[in-house]
Amino acid sequence: MSQTKFPRTIVRRAFALSTLIVVSSACAQSHPLRGLWVGSAKLQSVSEVAVPLDENNIPVAPDPRIPTPTYDAADIRIIIHVNGAGQANLLKDVAVLNRATGGAGVAEADMALVTDPRLYPEFPPQPAMRIASAVFDFSDAKATAALDAIVEEAAQQAATFTANPSLAVETPAERNAARAAAVLSIKPSLDTIIANADAADAFETFLNLFDGAALSAIAADTNAAVIATLSVEAEALRTRSFYNDTRANEMVQTVVAVATATDPAERLAAIHNAAASAADVENKYQRFISGKVFSDMITAAAQAGSATAHTGGATRSDVLNAMRTTPAAGDAITAGLLAKVNRYNDTRSVDAIDAVLDAMATAAFDNRALPVSEIKRLSNQIGRTELSDRVARYALAATAPTLDYNAFVQSAAYLNASAVAADSAAQAAIAERAADALFTQSSLYGAAKATARQALNSTYVAAARVQCSELPLVGVFELGAGDPRLTATLAQPTDLGPAGLAGTLILPADHPTNPFRHRRHPDHTTGYDIRREIRFDIDEAPGGAVESAGYGVSRITGTYREEIFGLHKPLGPTPETAPIGLRTEGRFELNRISEIDVLNAR
Repeated sequence: MSQTKFPRTIVRRAFALSTLIVVSSACAQSHPLRGLWVGSAKLQSVSEVAVPLDENNIPVAPDPRIPTPTYDAADIRIIIHVNGAGQANLLKDVAVLNRATGGAGVAEADMALVTDPRLYPEFPPQPAMRIASAVFDFSDAKATAALDAIVEEAAQQAATFTANPSLAVETPAERNAARAAAVLSIKPSLDTIIANADAADAFETFLNLFDGAALSAIAADTNAAVIATLSVEAEALRTRSFYNDTRANEMVQTVVAVATATDPAERLAAIHNAAASAADVENKYQRFISGKVFSDMITAAAQAGSATAHTGGATRSDVLNAMRTTPAAGDAITAGLLAKVNRYNDTRSVDAIDAVLDAMATAAFDNRALPVSEIKRLSNQIGRTELSDRVARYALAATAPTLDYNAFVQSAAYLNASAVAADSAAQAAIAERAADALFTQSSLYGAAKATARQALNSTYVAAARVQCSELPLVGVFELGAGDPRLTATLAQPTDLGPAGLAGTLILPADHPTNPFRHRRHPDHTTGYDIRREIRFDIDEAPGGAVESAGYGVSRITGTYREEIFGLHKPLGPTPETAPIGLRTEGRFELNRISEIDVLNAR
């Protein structure tokens, strides 16, 4: 692992091999625990799956809900990123890259956290640090779910069609005719599933309804009739597809909440920015304010403003004008315009530039009697502090589709899946009925589903490779979040309270790193879907001034838990209705190594 140099301003321990990373807080954001957290969990308990015999040779099954201590411990690396809004994401790897040409930058403002390796060529060549966890790998499971929805519908439809008592399947000609009729009946519903799988297109259609006229109506009346109309459309968008896209619902709720909480004179501008944030599917605005162009503007403005402020007779307006007319400020204004959501009156980028430059100009002018170097330092510091204190940050939608998912559902392989699934399911169901006089609807369904799944095997392999670099975690990343008690200490396993952070990690059966796959074994070409239910429960701050120094700022601890499905048959007394997976838990410790709160900002 190569290293990038960091300034020795604020020292924080980093669990990155044995390397100590030193960072500054030059790009602090609003949430107190923002940034990159790296550490490990020591797993020391796991569910027992063997059923031992007691002294009377009677099988006594252990309670699978309670992990029991192990002889040894397993250490796993954990990487969590917290954005400016306080939302946490589990990462499988991240690179710390320098955005400054030639590696000249040493401040955190010159650094970027990159989880998408396809962005590496956009950064200067450099020796950089990459932190990875071997125990976490995941793809965008929504791509596999998009195929599962097609296969399931095809199997259900084929079974229902073929179970018709009047269907003739005795001769090859009759079977061919039945197959053609079945495909004609099945395919339209599969085409609907495919059309609705394009979550990006569906959300864009919804945004066309949520236009400027709708915002004006809400600004004029926070109980406007258009709110009910948009709510109905938002719910329809969520329910019409397996994707379960909640972004439209969240957008309506956010805009109404902002409108209700904002003074009428400022309401229209506020809800336009709130709507723009919801429509900013690529997070362009927050990557802009955390990117190199904005940082370069602050540096150049401090330089120009300090020189002008130190000139006799200069006014504050002169200082501000000097800052605004730098080439770096011009580049920032241009980049800000490109980051706008054009369907709304999006002033977020302009507001950010104005707030930072105004604060910098005031600082430079008020300290004009100081040496130029000191004016420059203070102005730069105030600009970056203003970026933290006043520039708005917005929560990201957890259900936003990835770019790779969008590409997959628009690919020829997926668009053709309806024809393949309909034909293969119909053929298998009809063959099952013709071959077995004692057929049932269940046997027809099973045959149709297995055959349709096999027919789409190559498409499933492509779906399993759809990349996803961050796993959103539900909950709050803060001290005392969740219930850090170990399960074995509870009177009943059900006494465990809600999770601090929780997420579901799915490794599809056809993913290259699925543990059941072996490329050199012909029987192991596919695996089983692996589902991992992960939760983090964070400790309260410890007592005592010495013990709690730095705790919650650069270090947090807690309990890590995981329940895994797919590696073992479901456990528990009712595995069909309430399955229990393999459970493990242990203590974790995370150390903050950076306060950069936006991923993949360039």
